[in-house]
Amino acid sequence: MIIKSIVSGFVVKFITGFDDTLTRIPILSSLTRTRRGKLAFLVGVFFAVSLAILLSFLFAAILRNFFYYHIISAVLIFFLAFAIYFDILLPKSKKKIETKLKKTKKPVPLKKLVKLMGIGFLTAFVTVIDDSIAYSSVFLALNLNLFVVLGIYIALILQLYLTLVFSTQLSKIKYKKEIAVFGLLIIGFLILFKVI
Repeated sequence: MIIKSIVSGFVVKFITGFDDTLTRIPILSSLTRTRRGKLAFLVGVFFAVSLAILLSFLFAAILRNFFYYHIISAVLIFFLAFAIYFDILLPKSKKKIETKLKKTKKPVPLKKLVKLMGIGFLTAFVTVIDDSIAYSSVFLALNLNLFVVLGIYIALILQLYLTLVFSTQLSKIKYKKEIAVFGLLIIGFLILFKVI
């Protein structure tokens, strides 16, 4: 059960965070070129995802009181896949960020690391709100097992590392939305049929 929970947390975070990771790369590139600045930005991302995990866990604890909560979890995942594919959840916020950064040709001069952390936090929180639905669904499916959190954090740290080291290569990946949707559909069916 422990391995299953860790793997489930890892998979759900890796799939839902895949498109967000690629969205953050141009933001990060436009804000800072230094390793220290990038680390500060990614620390902000880490805190935003941590807050999303906490809110997801609390939401799942409330939903758990309902009968057939595994069906509710699966429906939430299917809704999230639909919403991502058709840009229903927070499309304006994500598109605004991407459009602003495409117009920015030079890095924004930021002197304080705290400011970079704040920008990282806000940017990540805008893009991670929809992922919270998927986290909640996995928490529900696995009876609020805290090892899911460990899996989410392992995937998060891996994504932050990949962003820091391979940002140029990752930005060239195509069909990021389709990959995320396909992954979510698989998770939804696994939850629906009580595989996880």
